[in-house]
Amino acid sequence: MPQLSNLDDTIVAISTPVGQGGIGVVRLSGKNALAIADKMFVARNKEKPSEFKSFTVRYGDVVRRSSGEVFDEALLTLMRAPKSYTREDVVEISAHGGVASVRAILKLAVDLGARPAEPGEFTKRAFLNGRIDLTQAEAVLDMIHSRTEAFLRVSANQLKGELSTELEKIREQLMSAYVAIEAIINFPEDDVDTEKKWALSLCGRMQEAQKAIQQLLASADHGRILKDGIRVVICGRPNVGKSSLLNVLLKQPRAIVSPIAGTTRDTIDETAQIEGIPFQLVDTAGVLEPRDLIEEEAIRRSQMSIRGADLVLFILDAGAALDAEDEKLFDLVRGQNLFIILNKCDLRSKIDEGKVKAAFPDAPIVRVSALNKEGIGELEKRIAAQVWHGKVVDTHGILISNARHARALQDALAAVAQAQDTLKKKLSLEFVSEEIKRAVSFLDTITGRHVDNDLLEQIFARFCVGK
Repeated sequence: MPQLSNLDDTIVAISTPVGQGGIGVVRLSGKNALAIADKMFVARNKEKPSEFKSFTVRYGDVVRRSSGEVFDEALLTLMRAPKSYTREDVVEISAHGGVASVRAILKLAVDLGARPAEPGEFTKRAFLNGRIDLTQAEAVLDMIHSRTEAFLRVSANQLKGELSTELEKIREQLMSAYVAIEAIINFPEDDVDTEKKWALSLCGRMQEAQKAIQQLLASADHGRILKDGIRVVICGRPNVGKSSLLNVLLKQPRAIVSPIAGTTRDTIDETAQIEGIPFQLVDTAGVLEPRDLIEEEAIRRSQMSIRGADLVLFILDAGAALDAEDEKLFDLVRGQNLFIILNKCDLRSKIDEGKVKAAFPDAPIVRVSALNKEGIGELEKRIAAQVWHGKVVDTHGILISNARHARALQDALAAVAQAQDTLKKKLSLEFVSEEIKRAVSFLDTITGRHVDNDLLEQIFARFCVGK
C-alpha cells in the first residue's frame, strides 16, 4: 500500500461550494483535529469537543480564544476514528454559508496548526487507511459529477464495492491457478494422466476468469455513454425548427426562436437527459452563404461540430419542398450517424420523402412537430434505442464506466489469453505462471492493491478540495 509522508498532518478544507448559501461546512481530519477544535469552538453547554461522544452534534460559537473574538455561531459534528470517512478523527463545523464566515473559520484552523487539504485528500486518506479501495474512491468522484440518475446508480453500486467484489472473485480464480502451477513446478508428477488432468483443471479456471473479464468489458461502452454522454448535433437550413427542437429536448427556452432567417449565428451547447442518457445537444447555425465574417465563422464551427458528432439530427421542413440549401446539406451530413427529422408534421406535407430516402437509405426518419411537441417522445425513445443498439441496459448492475478500469481489464484479458495459449503449446509452466501474475497485477491496479503514487496523484488531483 503506497504511503504519503504527510499522512500525520491534520488537514482542513471548506467542504461546501464557496459562495452564499444556507450553510458552509469546514472539515478537519487527523490526529490533532480534536485539539484544534477545543481551541476554536465553545459549546453552549461549555463541554469541550474532545469530550463529546462520537457521532454527536453540539451548538456553539467559533471563537479565537486569545482575543475572545466570535466568528460565527455553528454546529460541530464529531466522528471519532476509526468510524469516520477517513478512519481518522473528523470534525465538521457547519456555519452560516457566507464566503467571509467559512474562510475565517478555515484560516483560524490553519493558524491553530491544521494544514490546508489538497484536492481529494480526505478521500485519499480513506483509501490509504483502508476504508475504501481505489474503485470506491473513484466512485465518489463519479457520484459528484453524475449528470443523470442512471449513472448515479452505477456510481453508487461501485461505491458499495460491487465492482471490487467481482474483481476479487476473478483474482481468486487466477490465484488458484497460479498456486496450482507453482505446486506442479515444485512437485512434478511422473504420471501422464495426472498431468493431463492438471492441465484441464488449469484451463478451466483460466477460462472462467476470462469469461468474467469479458462480461465486465462488454459493459464498457454503455458505462462510458452513461458517464460521458453522447454529442448530438442539430443541423438544417434556416427556419426548419432547429432551435425549437433544441428547446423542446431541453424542456426550457434556451435558444431564440424567430421567423427571421439566421437567428442562430453560433453553435449553442447544452446538456439534456434523454431516457437516462446525458446528451450534449449542439444547435448549429443554419446559414450556408455567409453575409459577414461572423456568419463565416459560424458556418466553420457548424461544420466542425457535424464532423465531430456522435449523432446528427438532420432537420428538414416537411411543410415545404426540398430546396438547394437542403440538398447542399445532404453532402455535409452524408456518412454521419444520422437521424432524419421531418419537422412541422402538423402542416400539409410538401416534401419529396422519396428523394430523402434515396439520399439516405439507412437513416431512420422521424416525423415531429417541435411547435406542438408531437412525436418528441417517439424521437427520444428511438435515439436512446440507437445509442444502446437495441439492448436493455441494467443500471442496477455492474457497468465499467472508467477508462482506466477498461484498459486494465483489456490488459488482464490479454495476459490470460496468452497464459492459455502458452499452456496449450505445452511450453514451460513458468511462462504460464508469469502471464497469470501479470493478469493479477493488472486487476490489482484497478482496486489499488498495487498502485504507484504517480497514478494516485493523477486520480485524486481530479477531485475538488474538501472531498
